[in-house]
Amino acid sequence: MTVYAIVNQKGGVGKTTTAVNLGAALKEIGRQVLVVDLDPQGNATLHCGLNPDKQSKTVWSALSASLRMNGVGVTSREDADLIDFDIDLEPGDEPTAAVISRPSLEECIISAGEDGFDLVPSNLELSLADADLMSAINRERRLHRLLEPIRDRYDFILIDCPPYLGLLTINALATADYAIVPLQTAYLAMKGVNTLFRTIALVQRDLNYGLRVRGVLLTMVDRRTVHSQQVVDVARSTISRKIPVFETEIPQNVDLADAAAAGKSVLLYAPRSRGARAYRKLAEELTNA
Repeated sequence: MTVYAIVNQKGGVGKTTTAVNLGAALKEIGRQVLVVDLDPQGNATLHCGLNPDKQSKTVWSALSASLRMNGVGVTSREDADLIDFDIDLEPGDEPTAAVISRPSLEECIISAGEDGFDLVPSNLELSLADADLMSAINRERRLHRLLEPIRDRYDFILIDCPPYLGLLTINALATADYAIVPLQTAYLAMKGVNTLFRTIALVQRDLNYGLRVRGVLLTMVDRRTVHSQQVVDVARSTISRKIPVFETEIPQNVDLADAAAAGKSVLLYAPRSRGARAYRKLAEELTNA
């Protein structure tokens, strides 16, 4: 089982498109896949044809429940589950504590429909997470603890990260084996990528020594334009000296956007399109490595 954090602090670079379509491509070749929507916008949930606002069990359901803790005398949440202390005591009574099982992320898993992979959905409630995590003990590894019981059920877990470098993204990197960095082939998209790589290096040093960048994934590639071609050339000649760059390139392809609007992967929506072929190639690149 391998966990991939699909991460870039910029929005609109292809994170969600990659999470959903790579998940579908891996499922198509027989792998067991879970996509975790860790973006409060719920775009991966939408991409799977689901209404985020109608999801009663989401990643926030499990995460927030694991953070709720009442009472006194708790010095560590690392090994504690929800603890509810009885503070309504009569004179002479002994204080008692009831340990309540930590909610399982498994209860939040649903089917992504025709695409066949599993999904943990998200919605705007997840926007509360960064503030709540700030005061939590072991705050950077909350997602890791939630995923741990189900990791062995899947060949691939793909985490669709939010477009900022907050605690949700840090949690994703702290539990991932690899990071995939979608990079739009546009000049402005190149700005800030070094900040992301520094963040990944800090997480590797302080939280997750095994974390590696699996590769930079060039997205929205349009080789008909000089600008896009120049960004591709810079990425392959400069970034690749320090960070792997996938051989696969995701083209600028209207079918990718249309598939998202239709609530399904491009492999279902337009199976012979350039976008579908690219994500099949990316799945092969990952599985054959």
